[in-house]
Amino acid sequence: MTKIHRTDPLASLIYGVHPIIETIRAGRRKIHEVLLVKGSEAEKRLRSEFEILNLNMRYMSPLELDSLTREPRNQGIAARVAPFAYCDFESDLSILKQKDRFTILILDQIQDPNNLGNILRSACCFGVDLVILSKDRAASITASVEKASAGASAHVRVSRVVNLSRSIQSLKEIGSWVYGTDAKSGSNYFDVDLSGKIAIVMGAEGSGIRRLIRENCDLMVKIPTIGNVPSLNVSNATTILFSETFRQVSFGNSHISR
Repeated sequence: MTKIHRTDPLASLIYGVHPIIETIRAGRRKIHEVLLVKGSEAEKRLRSEFEILNLNMRYMSPLELDSLTREPRNQGIAARVAPFAYCDFESDLSILKQKDRFTILILDQIQDPNNLGNILRSACCFGVDLVILSKDRAASITASVEKASAGASAHVRVSRVVNLSRSIQSLKEIGSWVYGTDAKSGSNYFDVDLSGKIAIVMGAEGSGIRRLIRENCDLMVKIPTIGNVPSLNVSNATTILFSETFRQVSFGNSHISR
């Protein structure tokens, strides 16, 4: 079996075409080595680009790559890269303070990697300024999350904090309105002003937003539904809310009064 050089003990492994392409485009993390399956679509499509970029390439068999990534849907490509670069919340706070408007996403103990990846993809598509994760009992940015995000995670600013309530208070101090989400109660999201300095809190799968976090929100909002299923998946709900935020910022919200 091919041995993988561990020149950097802090290197992380990512896999899939889009996560690797977007990591290169974002330019935030060093690419130590690209691992390819000979003859795979990824190898045919990207080898010349990797050669131009002078990236180290190593060929592996499909079984070797599957064993390394522990994911057969790796598309025949993986890479050893620098660890995901979380940003410093306090530093971003000072930057946000200077802005006339911003959109922050706060995730209260989201645990499913696929949900987190899909949420980060939506955050990237709709220009969210910062995503805040809780450090405890929550998913972090892993290879599976990056794959689920289709590489969008490479372009999103993500911070991990110990105390979400304290972070919410800090956002309020720089003029942010904080909206919590609830499947059953609260104002309809399209009747709420989402065009200024806002932070949206999304709760964990099943349990929702914790009581203390909920109490720190300025207003609870909901997405009205009419089907037999009582609520949307958290990643789908996040996408809907960001779409409305984008609509209000781009086309106005004169019918809304805060």
